[in-house]
Amino acid sequence: MIQRIQSFYLFLSSVFYFSYWYFGMEWFKKGLSIINDIYSNNLDFVFDIISYIPLLISAICFFTILLFKNRQMQIIMSYSALYISLFMCVFSGFYFYITLNGLIEIMPSTTLEILLYLAILNPFICSFLIYLAIKSIKNDDELVNSLDRIR
Repeated sequence: MIQRIQSFYLFLSSVFYFSYWYFGMEWFKKGLSIINDIYSNNLDFVFDIISYIPLLISAICFFTILLFKNRQMQIIMSYSALYISLFMCVFSGFYFYITLNGLIEIMPSTTLEILLYLAILNPFICSFLIYLAIKSIKNDDELVNSLDRIR
């Protein structure tokens, strides 16, 4: 059902990734200019594609909530969101390893610095939430299957 705990986990993950994408896009572009200055490569095309991955994960998580009647499809969609989210964890680690000092220097306030550090943790938190959702969906599926056998 839609009021289950896995829906809450997926909704939180969807909201966190959407806010990661929506509010972080400006700073992502500034970090891209720092990377281009360091490596003198034009990686704009790759980073343009990667910049929309949080939006994709957010959409997958949201639409997975709507599949509450089809638990097997919900598990498959959640696993795809988890794998893409793990890619975002690796990419965020790489991205912030290169750009963190440059981004901190151009931050106008301490509050934005704190939000930058939270942005580093966001993919890891969301991956954990998606993992918890998968675990809860599997528990629901096992419960329903065990009740079907008793009848």
